[in-house]
Amino acid sequence: MNLKHLGVAAALYAACNANPSPQSTPIPMPQLPQAPRAAGVVDRLEVLSTADAFGGATPAGAAGPYTIISGVVHGRLLPSHADNAGIVDLVNVPKDADGYVDYTTDVVILRPKTAGTARRVLFYDAVNRGSKPAINAFIGADPVGTAAPDARFPSLLRAGYTIVWSGWQGSVEQSSNGAMRTVGTTFPVATNGDGTPITGLSREEYVPDSNGGLSAFHLGYEPASLADRSEVVFTARQSWKGADGKLTYAAPSVPVTNWSYDSNGHGNVVVRFTPPASVPLADGTSVAPDGGTIYSFVYRAKNPVVAGIGFAAVRDLVSFLKNDSADAQGQSNPLADMKAAACAAGTGCAAAPSTNFDVVIGAGVSQSGRFLRDFLYQGFNKDGHGAKVFDGLMPIIAGARRTWTNARFAQSGRFSREHEDHWMPGDQFPFAYGVATDPVSGATDGLMKRCLESATCPNIMQIDGSFEWWGGRASLVVTDGAGHDAALPDNVRYYLVSGTQHGGGYGVTTGVLTQPAVGAGCQLAGSPVSETPVERALIPALEAWIVKGTPPPPSQYPTVTSGTLVASSKTGMPDLSALSVPNGAAATPLALSVTERPRVNPLALTDYAGAVPQVDVARRYKIRVPKVDANGNEIAGIRMPELAVPLATYTGWNLRAQGHAKGESCSTAGAAIPFAVSPATRSPKDTRATLAQLYHGRADYQARFGAAADALVARGYLTALDASDLYKKGAAAISPALIPAP
Repeated sequence: MNLKHLGVAAALYAACNANPSPQSTPIPMPQLPQAPRAAGVVDRLEVLSTADAFGGATPAGAAGPYTIISGVVHGRLLPSHADNAGIVDLVNVPKDADGYVDYTTDVVILRPKTAGTARRVLFYDAVNRGSKPAINAFIGADPVGTAAPDARFPSLLRAGYTIVWSGWQGSVEQSSNGAMRTVGTTFPVATNGDGTPITGLSREEYVPDSNGGLSAFHLGYEPASLADRSEVVFTARQSWKGADGKLTYAAPSVPVTNWSYDSNGHGNVVVRFTPPASVPLADGTSVAPDGGTIYSFVYRAKNPVVAGIGFAAVRDLVSFLKNDSADAQGQSNPLADMKAAACAAGTGCAAAPSTNFDVVIGAGVSQSGRFLRDFLYQGFNKDGHGAKVFDGLMPIIAGARRTWTNARFAQSGRFSREHEDHWMPGDQFPFAYGVATDPVSGATDGLMKRCLESATCPNIMQIDGSFEWWGGRASLVVTDGAGHDAALPDNVRYYLVSGTQHGGGYGVTTGVLTQPAVGAGCQLAGSPVSETPVERALIPALEAWIVKGTPPPPSQYPTVTSGTLVASSKTGMPDLSALSVPNGAAATPLALSVTERPRVNPLALTDYAGAVPQVDVARRYKIRVPKVDANGNEIAGIRMPELAVPLATYTGWNLRAQGHAKGESCSTAGAAIPFAVSPATRSPKDTRATLAQLYHGRADYQARFGAAADALVARGYLTALDASDLYKKGAAAISPALIPAP
């Protein structure tokens, strides 16, 4: 019986029983079937402002001008729905009369002013701590400024893309002006059933040189009591190394006893402290604390934000923008007119499309790249229609990590490195996309396990730099954790951009490098090798792979089988202990000694159920890194022109300098160790080639650099615009102090 027939039945029931006789038996009223309740709803997309982007100027190469919209998403989630069952503490939030939980997030939309100049492709740029990575990386100008992307920049706007940003991180405050400020959220706080605060142990970590050397740090959550310090464990250490040289949570430490809380009365609390007189080292000696000292603070916190809502908020907003004409209050979707835009395929498209967009691609950089890996793993790529949220995903410089987001007292901004935040959640199995059995934990899982079960797996391109292999354990994305190669699924491509630090550098132009002065945090100059141009080239390739099935450029990364993926002690790095390198604009010879061996960020099986991690130091993963050539540069991966035609050894690691926990890994920095200008200025122990041996003058260098750029264009790893404007133009600026005429 359909609903129309049920309506007739109800009317007949009412008529026949209007005046029933005392002897009559009422006819049972048929029960109307209830529609399934949605897991999440965009109740209202509140548009706060609409303005011409770029001051009304049309981006170079675009079919027309763009508009920027700033607003707030009012969302609702049903805690009892199976699709939300994994959101930690969602059931512990007050609900409305319908059983839903309310939240809000900022949203910013950069769209073609009219659908007639658009294509039906939506690009979701996952924000990083509230910032918009795509503005510099993929758009080429700030939409709220007055200058549009110029003719030299390969902007996504040339292809008629619509760009969307929205809040997902619970600790980034909603601004309600995301176009001009950070893009944040207002998520509810979980409470006990009687309304009293939830409390629990939480751990903070602080390294002074990350905050200007101050002896003070902010707590992520308010202490349960400012007076009761009985559960506080405040310690200082110089490293996480134990006596055997391996990292352990039980590394030597000393208590910090002189400290206090400083509260503003609104839940924002700072811990101020006096550093201890000395901190112990693994060898039994001690040193004075410095800028690199690691402070660990365990305390009882209260009022956990339900941070896991961030995953559902992205799921529901993107699905709404792609599929719906109006929100639950009947207000029009500001992108509903995109049904009239040009289809992504260009030809053979439906005359009356059922969705606003044909393709949705999600990209995230660093923290937000880890967020997208976690989004996929936790099953949020299935929307309320049972369809894909994202057709394509591009996690960038995420390594093998996910995030510390869907947890009580989450801290989404933290991520493990060898020195900083080493014991923080978000770094445990699974690491790879395919489903496999972990040789260390024995668990069977994979980032795509849930999307395989719901047939909602996207096409995926992950792009990492060299740092992610040293500091982010990226080898675990393409190996089994026991040191063997693991095949990528058919819908996944993986790319290493060799020789890069986290996020890449500014590119090589003059080639001049100045080594850090005394007091700097790192021992060596950072790696200038660029990475973002590869990402710009691969986005249209990802679209073509999704829309037309065009095979994307092949994966590029080192493997155990080829001999290009090795243990960190077997990279083949030349002796760097006694060098003479050109320094500064005059290329003045400078003695440089790199004696400490770089270390990968190791990983052991760790239980993060409590604030204090429980580490099984006997069960460790085998982390591998790229092998290098005779000049110290990585052999495998995408070798950018800077690496293919090098002026230095470029690495994904750097070392902390004196006064900053000397010898430890220097955060996310890479390094550049220059080649000597000529054999006459080279140190006897330096076996690397000199610039004079590599290049027969400036013209030779520039020609080879340009040819390397053109080769990457031909292979699909670089756009022609970037090859011309960034690389060939940059090579023309090479310093004559390094490579003289001709």
